[in-house]
Amino acid sequence: LAPKMNKFLNRTIEKDPITRKPRYGEKAMIRVKQAIRAYKALECGLSGVFQDETNSESTDQSSLVSNLRKQVQSWEEQMNEQRRVKQTQEQIELERIANEKLLAEKREKEQRLLEEQRKREEELELSRRAEEARRRRIEEEQLALAAEREADANLLSLVPTKGPEGVREQIEKMRQALEDDRPALDVALGSLYTLFDQITRKPEEVSFRRVRRDHPKFNEDIGRHVGGKEVLIAAGFRLETLDGVKCFFSKEPNIESDMNGWSDWFDGLKKTSQVIEEEMIK
Repeated sequence: LAPKMNKFLNRTIEKDPITRKPRYGEKAMIRVKQAIRAYKALECGLSGVFQDETNSESTDQSSLVSNLRKQVQSWEEQMNEQRRVKQTQEQIELERIANEKLLAEKREKEQRLLEEQRKREEELELSRRAEEARRRRIEEEQLALAAEREADANLLSLVPTKGPEGVREQIEKMRQALEDDRPALDVALGSLYTLFDQITRKPEEVSFRRVRRDHPKFNEDIGRHVGGKEVLIAAGFRLETLDGVKCFFSKEPNIESDMNGWSDWFDGLKKTSQVIEEEMIK
């Protein structure tokens, strides 16, 4: 054992040539020193046995064995204590790692729940805004529709008299409004005459009997003047929405099932055309 113990002893004072640190780590150093101390004790005990043969052999041997046992027991207790400490530290480290994992999982779950809650709140907010926008749109559409109906009712109320006499009344209103603008009056009357002349020439042509209320040319020549739109109402045109477009529309009666109605309708158009022609030459 002596060579090995000497080798261990020498290494306790040696240092690594590169790092300049002891060759043994802290824990290994403790264990080596303990082993060397145990060896020294054993060596001293054996030396005492062989050097002092005059003493009572049984007493010395008993004392040596007792000392050795105590030293071995102490060494074993130290080793066991170190193992217990190491196991305790390892257990504490494992518990720490497990607790950190649980805490991380808890935080991740809480973050996920918060994210889901945020998304639900965003969806609810978007839904609320969409519903508000839908209600506003419906309200605006209803208001616009009510305004249009009111405007249509006002327009119809401006034409108490229908037929040729009503047409003449509305043209007179137009004449008074354009008293200082004869060219505009001539354009309006000319456009009205062209419109009714086309209808009487081809009454079956729907496009001649349908006038878009927002048509730029119609509004420029006729619709923008007092009595312009009213002439059509007096002549029997109705306020209709055809294919989604608001129009003045003269509906042709069914000539096969309502010959008298068709004749009255057509005669009214011809008389309107005659009234307009008469007004043009005034």
